[in-house]
Amino acid sequence: MPEQTRQQNFNRGASSMVSAVFISKVLGILLIVPMQNLIGEYALGIYGIVYPLYTIMLTLSTAGFPLALSKTISTLTAKGKYKEANSTFSIVGRSLFLFGFLAFFIMWFGGPFYISLVAPGQKLVHDAIPAIRTLAPALLLLPLMSAQRGYLQGNLHLEPSAASQVIEQIVRVFIVLAGLMIGLSLGLTAGPMAAIATFGATAGAVGGFLLLLASVKKLRKETLRKSRFESTPKLKTLPVLQNLLTYSLPIVLGTLVLPLSQSIDVFTVPRELVFAGVSTITATAEFGRYTQEALRLIQLPLSFATAIGASILPAISSSLAKDDQKQAYQRLIRSLRMTAYIMIPAAVALGTFAAPIDVTLFKSAQGAQLIALAAVMSIFSGLELVTTYILQGHDRFYQPVFHMVVGLVIKLAGNLLLVPILGIGGAAVAGIIGYAVSSWMNMVSIRKVSDTNISFPKIAWRSLLSSLVLGAWLYALERMYLLWGITFHASSSRLTALLAVVIGLAIGAPLYIMASLWFKATDREELSSLPMVGRIIARWI
Repeated sequence: MPEQTRQQNFNRGASSMVSAVFISKVLGILLIVPMQNLIGEYALGIYGIVYPLYTIMLTLSTAGFPLALSKTISTLTAKGKYKEANSTFSIVGRSLFLFGFLAFFIMWFGGPFYISLVAPGQKLVHDAIPAIRTLAPALLLLPLMSAQRGYLQGNLHLEPSAASQVIEQIVRVFIVLAGLMIGLSLGLTAGPMAAIATFGATAGAVGGFLLLLASVKKLRKETLRKSRFESTPKLKTLPVLQNLLTYSLPIVLGTLVLPLSQSIDVFTVPRELVFAGVSTITATAEFGRYTQEALRLIQLPLSFATAIGASILPAISSSLAKDDQKQAYQRLIRSLRMTAYIMIPAAVALGTFAAPIDVTLFKSAQGAQLIALAAVMSIFSGLELVTTYILQGHDRFYQPVFHMVVGLVIKLAGNLLLVPILGIGGAAVAGIIGYAVSSWMNMVSIRKVSDTNISFPKIAWRSLLSSLVLGAWLYALERMYLLWGITFHASSSRLTALLAVVIGLAIGAPLYIMASLWFKATDREELSSLPMVGRIIARWI
């Protein structure tokens, strides 16, 4: 494939990835809203306790192979070795299916033991077991799907991978909402309702798998035509897996940062709250408010960081495989600029407008402080994600893993020290400190590996100034919202809160874009690459 075509595929695919992840995360947030209203915060807490184990088992069952496969496929296709790339994918796909089956077996039979370790009370153990059992079957398909995505992304075909995420989420939302409505009509209790909510992951996996299967078959036919004169490589399973394991082991440790952080919260936060005198049901409800409301909201901006990172890893690997240091550096800078341009204003908007957002989505402003704290956390968490991918693209796999461990140790210590003092908010403060330290360590390593004096504050300060303009507008509107609520006793009105959010974002988004152009935080070319509305905005400007 000509270099210009590959670059166009990368730019278009990266935009598609961001768009798809944005849509899927929006659907996920929209799903949480009726879930919280239908099943209550206690059942939502069960959902939050069960999911980290599933995420860990999914990460371990894929063993980091998707990203390692993406990197390997990208390197092989850049050298024209298409048959070797296809053979490598076949070996990895079969292996990941077996790993997925093993993960399903462990979660199905070992899940109850895990719940007994983390749940402060037998009632919570009893209520959580059905949820973990309905979630386990998803592990039979998702590892194989991750191999398919790695193959597509390695060939810089990101659009099918992106579309599959949207299909997966649409099916999940439909199945969960339909199931919850039926469960509500039958008068089911919190345990079965939480089980219905977790079953959505299994149902969504089926839809995503079918789309990926069709896309992979089509791409393999195309690559086989290109490689008709290439000799067929004789690859053996064990050497291929051993080679990929060299890359995948540090990658899997790096991708474990979020589920391990969630698991630290699961093991420490509910128990620390109970030890501080909070009842088990209240502690579970507060934990659900933190994990499924505050942390769920920041998944939207974090999804952009994940999409940027997943796109930049094979892109940097491809540039370095051709010894094009200039292109690798340009892609590195672009990824950090995009991270700052998206993460900082999102955090400012969520933090400043936390109260009306909370009322709009979850009926009350009880979680507003948690949302504001989580918004700050999202900046450092997003930066850690992207910088981890950048280092892995430069073959520096174990450095971000060490930095991750340092951050997790800080997070654990912070939970134990701060939750008894600050309550549930202490977990968010501990997360901010942990992510700040690990992302700073990643940036230090990037400066060394790229042999530059690159600095994220220097890259991000223009986006920060633009975000302050946005923050000033939202703060003024938020004050008016509170004054209106006090005057007319409408502070808890969802309609009033919704109106404030719509006005705030409708004016705030173009205000931020214009401020970013004024401060030169971006340009027309970068704006045109923004998902969904980028070309329209660039043309209007």
